Parts: sequence; C-alpha cells; structure tokens
Amino acid sequence: MNLQETLKHYFGYDSLRAGQQELIDGILAGRDVLGIMPTGAGKSLCYQLPALMMGASGKGITIVISPLISLMVDQVKALNQAGVHAAYINSTLTEGQIRKALEYAGQGRYTLMYVTPERLGTVQFLDFAGKASLAMVTVDEAHCISQWGQDFRPSYLEIADFIDKLSVRPAVSAFTATATDIVRRDIVQNLRLESPVTIVTGFDRPNLFFKVVNRKGGRETDNSVLNYVKRHEGESGIIYCATKRNVEKVHELLTAHGISAGRYHAGLSMEERKRSQEDFTYDRLSVMVATNAFGMGIDKSNVRYVLHYNMPQSLEYYYQEAGRAGRDGEEAECVLFFSKQDIMINKRLLEHKVSAANADIDDEELRANDQRKLNQMIRYCETDQCLREYILRYFGDQSPCTCGKCSNCVVTEEETEQSYITDKRAVKKMAVMADLTDEGMELFELLRIGRLELARQQSVPPFIICSDKTLKDMCIKLPRNIEGMRNVYGMGVQKTESYGETFAEIIEGFCLVHTEYVESMKAEALDSDNPGDLGTQRVESEKLRRNEKIVRKKEFYIDPNMLDDIEIVDECIVSDLANRINELNQKQGVTGMKKLTAAFINGLLMQNGYIEEFELEDGSKTKRVTSKGVESGMREEERKAKFGRKYYAITHNGESQKVIITLLKEYFSQDTVGK
Repeated sequence: MNLQETLKHYFGYDSLRAGQQELIDGILAGRDVLGIMPTGAGKSLCYQLPALMMGASGKGITIVISPLISLMVDQVKALNQAGVHAAYINSTLTEGQIRKALEYAGQGRYTLMYVTPERLGTVQFLDFAGKASLAMVTVDEAHCISQWGQDFRPSYLEIADFIDKLSVRPAVSAFTATATDIVRRDIVQNLRLESPVTIVTGFDRPNLFFKVVNRKGGRETDNSVLNYVKRHEGESGIIYCATKRNVEKVHELLTAHGISAGRYHAGLSMEERKRSQEDFTYDRLSVMVATNAFGMGIDKSNVRYVLHYNMPQSLEYYYQEAGRAGRDGEEAECVLFFSKQDIMINKRLLEHKVSAANADIDDEELRANDQRKLNQMIRYCETDQCLREYILRYFGDQSPCTCGKCSNCVVTEEETEQSYITDKRAVKKMAVMADLTDEGMELFELLRIGRLELARQQSVPPFIICSDKTLKDMCIKLPRNIEGMRNVYGMGVQKTESYGETFAEIIEGFCLVHTEYVESMKAEALDSDNPGDLGTQRVESEKLRRNEKIVRKKEFYIDPNMLDDIEIVDECIVSDLANRINELNQKQGVTGMKKLTAAFINGLLMQNGYIEEFELEDGSKTKRVTSKGVESGMREEERKAKFGRKYYAITHNGESQKVIITLLKEYFSQDTVGK
C-alpha cells in the first residue's frame, strides 16, 4: 500500500494535516526530523504512518521512547484496535512477559515497540537492539530532554548514547507540543540530531476558548468552580490545583454536591492514582481534580473543559494542561481562576523546588529562570491583550492571530452564580456542537451507549473505539451497512470490521422509527455539491453561525472631557492611575470595552520622550525616566527582585499625573479614535 492507502486503511482518514506530509517524507527519506505541533494536531501519526510503511518494506521495527506508562499503554491499545501490531515494555510486565515481547519483536511480529527511556540502558534491551533491525527511533514528549523545559527527565539525556551504541544508526525523530526556542535547541543538541527536517506548525489550538476570571480565592473561587461544573454537568472536565491540599478540598466540595469526581496527586498511592485515572478515562467519572502530576500523557479525547483553580507556575505548564481539552477538535473551554493568593503560593513552591541532581546548570540560574517564567504567567493573568496572542508570542509563534475566542477579545455574558445550587440546569450535549436536530441528538446518545458497551467488552476506554466526532458523522451520514460505514470519518478497515455492524444495527433500528429525519438527511445530501463531505459542511456551518454571534470587545476609549474628573493624588504608580480612569468609565455604565492599561500609558510617555526602555545585562528590559520626565515630576527607584534581577520602579507626583491626563486627552481627541 502507498501512503494514502495506508492512512485510509488503518486510521480511516482521507488526508493529512498541515506539517504531517513534510515530516513523514523526511522520515521515509532516512532523515532525522523534529516536529513541534500543538496537542491534537496529529504528532503520533507522523511517526506511526512511516513506521507502518518501513515495516511493510522490511526495514525493521520502530522504537518509540515515551515518558509515561499510561501514555504508551493507551497508544498501544489504540494501535491494536486499528489493526497495527504494537507492544510496550515497562515495569508493569513480568520478566517472562518482557522476554516474550522482545522475542516477538525480534521475529518481526511488531511494527512499533514502546519503551520508557530508563529501559534503554538495560542489558536485556541493549542485546535485543543490537540484533534487531531498527528502522527508526522516535522520541515522544521530547521537551523532557531539556533542563529549561517544564518536565525535565535526566534519563532522556541517555537516549543519544543508546543510539550511538547501535551498529547501524536508524532515522531519529522527535516530537513535542510545547517548546520554546531554547528548548528546541536543547532537543537537537542532546539527541545529536543530524541536520533534522524541522517543522513548527504553530501552537494555536483554534477550538479552545481561553478565559481568565479574577476571584478573591477561597470561598469565592470555590463557588465559581462549583457553579461552572454544575452548568456543564455530564461533560468531561479536568480541574487543576497547585497543591495537594487544594485538590482534596475541591474534590470534597464537588462530591458533596453530587458530582462524580476523582482526585489525583502525588500523595495518593500508585494504586489509587491508577484507579482514579482509569475511572476518568473510561467515563465512570466526569471530573478529575488534580495537581500537575496529572498532565502529560492524558490522551482522553472528549474533555470539554479544563479549569485552573490556581495559576500554574509557567505558561508551558498552563498550555500543556489546558491542551488536555478538546483533543477531538471540538469546541472546548480553558478557564483560569486567578487570585493574588496564587502568586504567593507559587513563590513558596519555587522556593522549595530542588533542581535535578545531575544538572549542569547553576542552581541560582535555574531559580532565576523559574522566576522569569512565573512573572510571565502573572502577566498573562493580568494582561488586557488577547490571551491567545500572548501564549503564541511566548512560544515564538508569529503567525497572525484573529482570535475571537478569548475573554479579552470577546464580550462574554457573566453567568449568574448561585450560592447554594439546587436546580438541575439543562445539560449541554456534545451533539449540539455538531448542529444536530433533536432526533440527531437522540441517535448520538444511542451510539454513545453502544460505544460504551463495546468498550467494556474490549476493556478499553470508549474514545479508543471511536471519537465523538466519528459518532456525529454517523448521525449525519446514517450508514446502515458495512459499506456505508467505510465512508464515516475515523472508521478504518479494522474498526469497520470490528464495530461497523454494531453501529449499523443501532442506526438501522433508529431509522425505521424516525423516517422523517432520514428523509431530511437525504434531502440535505442531494442539495449538497459534495454529499460525502456533508458532515464537515454541517460542522463548518455551525462554526459560522456561532462566529456571527461573537461580539468583539472594542478598543479602550474615554470621552476626553471626562478626564477632567480624574482625582489627582500626591503620588502613585501608573497602573493606579489607569485603574481610576477605568473606574470612571464603569461608573458611566460603559461595557463591552477593553480596559486602559499601564502599558498603553507607558507607550504614550515613551513616544513623547518622558521615559525610555533599556536592556539589562541579563537580557531583560526595564524602563527609566528621561530628563524630560524628571522635570515633569516623575521619579525612579532602583530595586532588586527576589532572585537578584534589577529593575526601576517609576512613580508619578501630581504634576506628572496631569501630564499623562493631557497626553490621553490629546490622543482620544483624534478624529479616528473610538470610531
């Protein structure tokens, strides 16, 4: 089979996504590759497809190095369900099972073999690798190799030595979702990649809506989280907390209100964590409350929301954790509840953080780096800019951002919160997102029940049988036999043979009762220029419908005459003045507008020569007062941050506040402003 036939046969897809073709072509040409792709963009397919192609042509087995046992177990289950022969070796297997797996691999019975990095250096595995024909070594979650990344694993540094010991060097591929420029350089250097084909598809997850909600913490945050979960009852979600104590508190709160929630943190036994994760994965629990220990490797596709009860320590952590939502490509929400208490919590956590024992980087340098990351995370929570653009810029993604999907760009209606929740609010069904009718939603639920029964029979999570997106496509195309089932999105040959008949029977029974729904689907198919792609068209039409309802926030504007009412104080910082101006607008009932920021005011001061920006020795930037600024009443004071970084705090007396008011009046008096 060629590449296209292999893709359709095993995975049920008709085409590749952006960046996948280049990476696959590089591997098939014997090149090293580095793929930086967001969660849900199809990284796994970039090495699984060429592994199948190379295995079929006799080039040998592909070794996949994965950091987590749970991750490799889910991947192997999914591959076996698709008809791909794969296995894993880890500490959960007996010595006899490991010996048998290596024996089968040596005989060519497997296309892919998943292992942890710690397994590579064992005598047993080195002996196998020395005799076997290896087509490729793939490093998943490759950011773990960098001490500048958020999930550094010292064992990852030994991968390059393992490859060097092989008699014939195979192609080496590395993949990750979150990597800054410095982490990417570390990956190439530490893995000793040779002129790798590097593809960065961008970090944007367009199906995710980002929101920051300011709360005082404690009971106020508890109430908001509880209200959110109640409003999304029946949907799958994750709530991340900074500490084990908060995990226990939130878990107790949810269960006390009748919500089926699990918990996951390092203080629980391995058995408890495993059971909780399995219950969540198999949809026996709708919500998981966890620390960041529950992050990398969570491959549940139908997570509809990720809440952060506390602010994470870095944007890498946040984007990776938020990325657990919407892996199926459907709409999902990422909500961060922020309070000033979070800053103190994270500072305490950083103080107790111990660097890796074999780290070559100075401990103080690592601490300073951690502090910089925390500061960037704080700025994300406090910024008035587009949240999506802020994240993308952090990861070096300069692609144009047309957001419309974050709380700073779109006017979001504040939902009324109840202090004591007793009512059962309508459950928002996943099927609604596909623009299904009431009859379509009914069929969707029947198919979900059928999928759950199949999953229980196979002892696998429901999403491994097929995704919600696949079920929705069945609701639209209504395949009533095996032949029709082959045209459904995500139904490869193996899945069609294994489960197609079951789903077809459910649809047949439904169609016999709901004849009008069947006729309406037929009519839509006839009206369509491309009936085979009707499902995609309906989803796209629904997206357009939703986008029409988006009300974007206007840029900040204030009537210049109103600025005469601003109270001038003896001394303040620029953010205090910005807050007083914003409060004046609020008192006038102005809504749907972005806030005036300190950054905007500082920009005006820089344009007019009152302050200027300097770059310090450590590469960071700070603002300083010019002689013109001093004459107007601005003052600066040199200060040091906790980890030694120098900066200048600028204050404004009454006269310099008047200067700022005058500059703002001039700016907002321009004809084009506010129109």
